[in-house]
Amino acid sequence: MRKLFLIITLLIVISKAICPALAENVIVQANKQNYNAANNLMTFEGNVKVDFDNISIKSPKAFLKTGQDGKPQAATFVQGAEAIKIDGNSKSSVKANIIKVSILENKIRAQGNPSSTITENKKPIATIKSDEQEFDMESNIITATGNVIINYEEIKANSTNAKIKINESGKPELINLIGSAKVVQGKNIVNATNLLFNPISNELIASGSAKSQTTLEDMTQVSIWSDYQQFDQNTHTLITSGRVKIVYKDYIATGPKATFLPDTKTHKPNKIVFMGRSKIQEGSRTVEADKLELSVNPKTFTAEGNVRSQFTQIGLNNKLNSSTKKQPKTTEETNKEEKINLDDFTPVNDIK
Repeated sequence: MRKLFLIITLLIVISKAICPALAENVIVQANKQNYNAANNLMTFEGNVKVDFDNISIKSPKAFLKTGQDGKPQAATFVQGAEAIKIDGNSKSSVKANIIKVSILENKIRAQGNPSSTITENKKPIATIKSDEQEFDMESNIITATGNVIINYEEIKANSTNAKIKINESGKPELINLIGSAKVVQGKNIVNATNLLFNPISNELIASGSAKSQTTLEDMTQVSIWSDYQQFDQNTHTLITSGRVKIVYKDYIATGPKATFLPDTKTHKPNKIVFMGRSKIQEGSRTVEADKLELSVNPKTFTAEGNVRSQFTQIGLNNKLNSSTKKQPKTTEETNKEEKINLDDFTPVNDIK
């Protein structure tokens, strides 16, 4: 059957109901259409395509439900549908088994293996996969629910749910990963209950049981745990707060707040500054101070303010441990700055 090109006066109401800024006409193309007055249902079959404003929806079959007053309420596209929205050089598209358009709520819902793609100048910059997706046409927010997987440029992310704010040019301006969130970017891995990424400022905020891992140039790994972490990719800095714990090589550092700073020349991570009463442990030695500055290369640290150092003597063998109980060595307290090179210490366990 040859394709019918229909401009339906009734569907003009759709554009006005969805958004006042939409075009005056909605164009429906299909091979066949049927109207059931008893059920207030219009059915379109065969190469169905609906165009309104800058949105186009395609599917093999579609239904339009009207109310008792004859005004459209919802449209459903089935048997494999695709919705496309074009904003200048940016294009957003979503494919799914079913796409529903709620005229009353101004929302598009994609169900059944939905997959969204955002392209700029015909180049894909982001993909979103999840169990279900919803696009709010008023707020320009995409809500992805269940088993979310997002690829944005060189960033790979996954979470239970997610919200993506789209700006007027059709690009993501804010990505919020909610529940068991994870982001992988190069040699950096971040896990948290909630992750908030701003593509414009290039900042990533992790909150709730945050853990990040970074692999340095010498292939050693730095692991950081805290309640809150803020990454600034432009300045190459990391700010952490709330039960901070950092593990690097053979030492463990803890404190209420820490900042990871880059080398001024190489812009690579090199210094960690702890503020507030903090502690670092290396082998049998523990140092506490009001401020700690750790250097990655060379491996040193500086302790300032109410410094307290403790050495714990470890028995040479199990027999000595069981027969003689050693007390910790005398505690040394000083308000002077103390600088220690960790490479100068040999763990007691290595002494023969």
